[in-house]
Amino acid sequence: MPRIAIASGKGGVGKSMVSSNLAVALADYGYSVALVDADIEGATQSLLFGVEVVEGTTLHDYLAGKATEGDVVQQVANGVSAVFGSMQLDALMEPLELERLEKLTAWLAERHEYVLIDSPPGFERDILAAFAASDAVLIVLTPDVLSVTGALKTKKVARDEGRAVLGLVVNRSGQDHDIPKDELEALIGERVLVSIPDVPEVRDSVMAGSPMVLSLPKHAVSRAIKKLAKKVISQCKSLALVA
Repeated sequence: MPRIAIASGKGGVGKSMVSSNLAVALADYGYSVALVDADIEGATQSLLFGVEVVEGTTLHDYLAGKATEGDVVQQVANGVSAVFGSMQLDALMEPLELERLEKLTAWLAERHEYVLIDSPPGFERDILAAFAASDAVLIVLTPDVLSVTGALKTKKVARDEGRAVLGLVVNRSGQDHDIPKDELEALIGERVLVSIPDVPEVRDSVMAGSPMVLSLPKHAVSRAIKKLAKKVISQCKSLALVA
């Protein structure tokens, strides 16, 4: 079953929001989904789902060899399981075996139809581990020059690692100064799957600890994410990542 790294070249583009909502949207279409918060230094998925993390059951514990696969997986929504990262500074001081991430996602892929990996931003060793643990990459960006530069680098790293790029997700769109969709596609050389509008309800949902696809299923943002889910399913089928 496909393991998809959701990545960005820079932080602050809404990658984790897209990851959490996409997991719920795929589950709404009847698929079993596992979401892994692999942003080692900036884990936030537990906040997005409003779940209190129990130390000893996090991805960091697994990568440190202190927990098994079964210890770190928990149900967070109908059809969605999650592996949360630790938000404790002490967890970052532990020696982590990043190579174990691939073992974890392989284990999850045997038990779920989709595995989403909320990857760290940037281009350090941890993003390479996330790509190694995936089959394909979905790139999230905002429609501005700095984000485009990061997306280009992300695409190159993904290709260098032999990973298919499913396409682009343009977040926080709808401003007068946005780079237009056709220019983004020309600059990056990948198709824009969806554009997600910049609205205050997104920030409200983050503060409330409830993905918008759950709390506001008919909102424009939720509709965009559901459209994204359909395109991800189609792309995975066309790439023969699913039966």
